[in-house]
Amino acid sequence: MHCLKCGREMEEGQVFCQDCLLDMGRHPVDPNAVVFVPKAGTSANQKKSPRKRQRSPEEQVLKLKRKVRLLTVLTILMFALVAAMIFTVALVYQRYQFPRGQNYRSVVMTTTVETSEVEMQ
Repeated sequence: MHCLKCGREMEEGQVFCQDCLLDMGRHPVDPNAVVFVPKAGTSANQKKSPRKRQRSPEEQVLKLKRKVRLLTVLTILMFALVAAMIFTVALVYQRYQFPRGQNYRSVVMTTTVETSEVEMQ
């Protein structure tokens, strides 16, 4: 049997296919409207029934495993990138905090004695 609207093949006992029923549900027609029913197979916009290949459970599991692997790799790369950024910021901070070439151990601490103490002696 063919759909009266689009001409697609379907099971016996049905007048319209599921796609046409959904389309007609979105655009209701006045019950008193005159309807022209075309002859079977003469519709200009006959739709081909798109068939998606049903995947077996094994194929579905493999596809999900690939997605998990991809997400795991992306997560590891993201953490590595964040760690590299933190290391770089710490290195730059350390360089500006303690500039190169300055030896802090060679700095001599001098104490100043007030003049009043010198005069007392």
